[in-house]
Amino acid sequence: MIIKLLLIFTLLMTPLSTLQAAEAVSIGAVLPLSGKFAAFGNKALQGAELAIEKYNSTEAGKKRPVRLLIKDSKGMPKMAEKAVSELNVDGVDVIIGPILATTADAAAKKAQELKIPIITMTQKEGITGIGGWVFSNGMTNAAQAKGLVDYASRQGVKKVAILYPDNPFGRELTVVFTTEMVKLGGEVVASKDYKEGQTDFGPEIKALVGQEFLEKMKAYTEEREKEFKEAEKSKAKPTPTSEIEPVEEMERPIPDFDAVFIPDYADRVGLIVPQLAFYDVRDVKLLGISGWNSPKLITLTGAFLSDDVIIVDGFFSGSPRPQVIDFVGAYRKTFGEEPGIVEALAYDTMGIVLSVTPEGGDSRDGIKKKILKIKDYQGVSGNITFSGSDAERSFYYLTVNRGVIEEVTGH
Repeated sequence: MIIKLLLIFTLLMTPLSTLQAAEAVSIGAVLPLSGKFAAFGNKALQGAELAIEKYNSTEAGKKRPVRLLIKDSKGMPKMAEKAVSELNVDGVDVIIGPILATTADAAAKKAQELKIPIITMTQKEGITGIGGWVFSNGMTNAAQAKGLVDYASRQGVKKVAILYPDNPFGRELTVVFTTEMVKLGGEVVASKDYKEGQTDFGPEIKALVGQEFLEKMKAYTEEREKEFKEAEKSKAKPTPTSEIEPVEEMERPIPDFDAVFIPDYADRVGLIVPQLAFYDVRDVKLLGISGWNSPKLITLTGAFLSDDVIIVDGFFSGSPRPQVIDFVGAYRKTFGEEPGIVEALAYDTMGIVLSVTPEGGDSRDGIKKKILKIKDYQGVSGNITFSGSDAERSFYYLTVNRGVIEEVTGH
């Protein structure tokens, strides 16, 4: 398989004779190609490789080929730092990676020290604060939450309830989502956490809709009614608190919100959605993050999902966008599998690097300045603009139509 050939110390993507005839673009890559995160590293490498293959087929690629030097971080900060130092000695013009938060931090600090432009692909917030040589093309949790709030608000969502996992991931997304809702004039009317591994969400759902309170009130009413009747039989004077009107039936409450936001993954969401229906939480929109974009969601929820679902993601392989169709087709042909967000981010990151280095003669400082000027880059992971050192991207908005996840177009 092609990817196995890329795990050597240095890879020349074009024949040696071609490299000698033209000044090569020298690019370094720091990725976890061994260890427990190797699967992610190899996916990223395949995405980057495909971008180079596309570049080499262009006139710019024929005039100035690519020299890719790959370093294995093993998913370890010290190894990532060492990799950057070695790439500096090798004379690379720019570095892409890492993808992990811990290794990205170590690599970025070393790249800043050595003044090498580096574009990380991590979800870590604030990594570009390390210095001006550090860029980020990762899809952060905060960016997802902001994108979801923006789109949902434009669809008329004003009041939201949040059901979230009690972990750093869930808490971060809840805080950002709430903040952004307030900024846009919306409101989070209720929020409730649940434990990791939980399967029964009845108590949490009841708390969100106020049903738990009503059930307690009903029980209180029935108890006081019983006391009132007993007092009548014994001809005892009932206490004032027991002088209440009998309540024969209490209806289930109507949710005081337009949507429910669940910042979790498909396997957990698939358990929650049917339970929302069981407790009559209906006719509200369901808002989700990239973790919802999985066949598991449809398998687990069945008929409980409809076009009231809004999912935000940084990539959708079923998109009708021309650049995505081309990317997915080429990826399947080359690697025999479907690409995901990791491959898409790496493909775009390498594409951005190649878009600013075709002419040659640029110093590292020149490349850094060009990256800062990137605007509306038509990537497969969205349209990308660098706002300072951080990439800002448009998102894919998905829904469910007859049991199939589809992109919402024209938004």
